[in-house]
Amino acid sequence: MKTSAALALCFSLFGSFAWADTQALFFAHETAKEFTRIALSIEDGQKVSGTRVWQPKEDHGASGFLDGIVNGNVIQVLYTYTIEGSEQSEEMVLKIEGDKLLIGEGELVDAGNGRMNLKAANQVSFKTSLKKLPVTEPKPGTPERKAMMDAMRLPVSDYAGKPVTFTGKLRTQGNWARFTGKVTPKDGKPAEAEGIAADMELDFVALLKKDAAGQWTAPHWGFAGDTSVLEEAKEKFPKAPWPMFEWME
Repeated sequence: MKTSAALALCFSLFGSFAWADTQALFFAHETAKEFTRIALSIEDGQKVSGTRVWQPKEDHGASGFLDGIVNGNVIQVLYTYTIEGSEQSEEMVLKIEGDKLLIGEGELVDAGNGRMNLKAANQVSFKTSLKKLPVTEPKPGTPERKAMMDAMRLPVSDYAGKPVTFTGKLRTQGNWARFTGKVTPKDGKPAEAEGIAADMELDFVALLKKDAAGQWTAPHWGFAGDTSVLEEAKEKFPKAPWPMFEWME
């Protein structure tokens, strides 16, 4: 994505912002009439990808993908989306302030081929804000993380026919969690059943839930080379928080 001189000026107007090497952030603004949800994956404090969904309660919405660059706490993206069956794209400037994501508003000009560019990226006004959601990852070695891993270990070990180990990432929000990663036999040898051994070469995904007694269970899990396990989990558990089903790590 090309960065205009105006956008470079826009970046110079704001202070610096510290980023971890890779960070997934989730923001939302929800009312009785509509909601806006934005998920961002920041890589090395420089590149960003993600999703944005705007959905009115009784009308067509827009959903699509974000891709762009980061400079301090200011983010420039190209938003490529579908609305009423039509594919379009437009430039956006976002800014993170504390626990809020601000969306820049400014005049857009037609750049052709269904794309709209900001006429003056350094003059956008930040009037719309989304609140950061409390999505976390339990640290290795903590009792909470061990309880989640144990919830997966028994059913997956039974499936594999031998004890297994997990490597990957956990994402939690409230009483829900998601694990994505790999499963390997603890003894280092492939599972005896050929089909199961082949499954374990694929990515592993599990949706976890904490019950009223505080115990973690793994009501849905599986192996796949695509997003099908997450899509199935979303259909089975529509009340789970939406960040559990976002693809980025």
